[in-house]
Amino acid sequence: MDAGNDTVMADAAAAPQNPKDFSDLLQTNHSDAFAFSDTEKLALQLYDQLRELELQRSLLEAQEAAHVPDVSALSDDVLQAQLMVAQRESMEAKAKYELRNRISYNVLVMDPVLKAVHGGEQTDYAEKRILPLISENDVVSMLHGSLAAKLASMTHALSDAERGNMAANARNSDLSRTLLVLAEEMKAQSPDDIENPRLRDQVKFVEKEVKELRRKAKILKGLVSGTIVGSGINWAADEVLCELVMDDEEG
Repeated sequence: MDAGNDTVMADAAAAPQNPKDFSDLLQTNHSDAFAFSDTEKLALQLYDQLRELELQRSLLEAQEAAHVPDVSALSDDVLQAQLMVAQRESMEAKAKYELRNRISYNVLVMDPVLKAVHGGEQTDYAEKRILPLISENDVVSMLHGSLAAKLASMTHALSDAERGNMAANARNSDLSRTLLVLAEEMKAQSPDDIENPRLRDQVKFVEKEVKELRRKAKILKGLVSGTIVGSGINWAADEVLCELVMDDEEG
């Protein structure tokens, strides 16, 4: 083949790399230097057109084979049998199509690769041209495998964390329900339920003091609110004053 369009391939000088930075591996030295000749470009275009025509022909054949004139007169059993036959024929056609494509791939792709790697001095120039690209493809494939393994490991760890989170949420829900039950039980109890007389008297005394403090606080708040409103100042524009006036404390 014509080699006039090819650029001389030379390895770039090695530079320090970050172990976690794969940009240099993905930006290969030879991929941008490789160029197809006009004849090669035409051959690839014709091959793509051939594959497209084969696909269209397979679709047309599948449509013709699946055409049924009238299904209304068929019973359910006959219709089911015809569907199974159509599925089997479709699977057979797909298998033949994939097998033909796999053979074509092996002949058009793998054969030049094998010759480039193992041909030695007898290798044609066309195969020698792709040898640097094969080496870089191997590096990228190894990198892809390493990243895929890391992704699988991280996905597994994420699944474990999600399961642990779900279990923790379930435990939190159980604890919340238990806390609500205990809170309702505490509300239902009164100081008279306490058996210890001394402790019962102390609880009653504290409750009495709390009620008195709440009453005084409510009176004091009412006085403050009335003073603010009666002063004539624009208390609604001040957040603190507005809170003092509008806040309604439950007593």
